[in-house]
Amino acid sequence: MPSETLRRTPLYDLHVKLGARIVPFAGYEMPVQYPTGILT
Repeated sequence: MPSETLRRTPLYDLHVKLGARIVPFAGYEMPVQYPTGILT
């Protein structure tokens, strides 16, 4: 598996602060799930 540097969106730190589970997707570190479910 080749090593790849993942990019972060401008909101990455906010997602982490909200407890998001981050996964690699299309070259980015993307939030896919939050402890409280869907945020509105």
